[in-house]
Amino acid sequence: MKGNGRRKLDQQNFMEQVQECKDNGYLLSSKKIGSGAFSKVYLAYATHERMQHNSKLASDLRGKRHTMVAIKIISIAKAPVEFSRKFLPREISSLNATYKHLNVVQLYETYQNSQRSYLVLELAARGDLLEHINAVSDHRCCPGLEEDEARRLSWQLVSAVAHCHNSGIVHRDLKCENILLDDRGFLKLTDFGFANRSGLKNSLLSTFCGSVAYTAPEILMSKKYNGEQADLWSLGIILYAMVSGKLPFKERQPHRILQLMRRGPTFPPGLSPGECLHPVSLLSTSLGLESGQQETWVRRRGVLCGGSLSPSWEMDCPPTAVKGSWARGGPDPDSQSGTAVAPLNSNRTFALAQGKPPRLSVLNFPIGETRTPSSHLRGLNVTTHPSCQHCWR
Repeated sequence: MKGNGRRKLDQQNFMEQVQECKDNGYLLSSKKIGSGAFSKVYLAYATHERMQHNSKLASDLRGKRHTMVAIKIISIAKAPVEFSRKFLPREISSLNATYKHLNVVQLYETYQNSQRSYLVLELAARGDLLEHINAVSDHRCCPGLEEDEARRLSWQLVSAVAHCHNSGIVHRDLKCENILLDDRGFLKLTDFGFANRSGLKNSLLSTFCGSVAYTAPEILMSKKYNGEQADLWSLGIILYAMVSGKLPFKERQPHRILQLMRRGPTFPPGLSPGECLHPVSLLSTSLGLESGQQETWVRRRGVLCGGSLSPSWEMDCPPTAVKGSWARGGPDPDSQSGTAVAPLNSNRTFALAQGKPPRLSVLNFPIGETRTPSSHLRGLNVTTHPSCQHCWR
């Protein structure tokens, strides 16, 4: 009975969300493409009438030649007061500040009531970078992306992070799960739940947040930190993951990760030591984005167009779902059986009170989202909603 009652309540809540979206010009589908601690993300379609009243939305969707968007629905009633008053406004403010960059997910608009907040976001239907790395690794029977593809994606990521920093925004939760790929192969930086204004050039932050495997050592040591430099450390970890198919420091406890950091990462054989390893080392030691963008390895075959990369390639391997996490006691990403490639695993986001060292066992409210495998989105009509005659064609 309890299960049936729960399902009826969930269905009632969903129907309320459908109506609220419809009242604001969007047709909400039942296709859930992501979920967080207090939020769910659904595939939706913008109506022709809505695009007539939202030039930002109309301009972007006409360029994509479809009407699909992602709507993130946050339950204000279930979320802690600090989340609703602090982190959600920061997320919206950061997305508005970083608007109109090819490699940053676009926020089209927001609306809310007493129970829920709605964020209408750009859709990136090919899943996240974590899924893509694992899918390509399985396809190649070799961990990591091809060096050419890693180079192209890294340029887009550097461009996105540089744009955020130039806009006065530090992300503070850069990881493979927060980087999406769209159907044209463009990388999209997303999930600004822990983003903040960078403030003065030398100002330091004190909120310990992020994902332990991607977190800069000064944060793990409970020290105040420079937000831009912390982002650059995480960026170096991501570049390492792209070329190696694994994380450089794989431990659950911060003090053990710090021990591994002091030894330094090891690089798989076969990478270009003079080109590939130098920008990874450069960025991971937080020497600067501007220098990183100039690196030969990152720039090779990159076409700079309006501050971002304009790729002319297609990704052939569909992303796959990734289950388990070594950070939560799952399989070690380096363990292998037969010829199978060990997958890169998802990492939880943490947010802790100021002045307390981060521990994975203490999670106030993880903001990072778990996304539905993007293969579930394939086959959708990208021109019009199947049951709507009013969508733009």
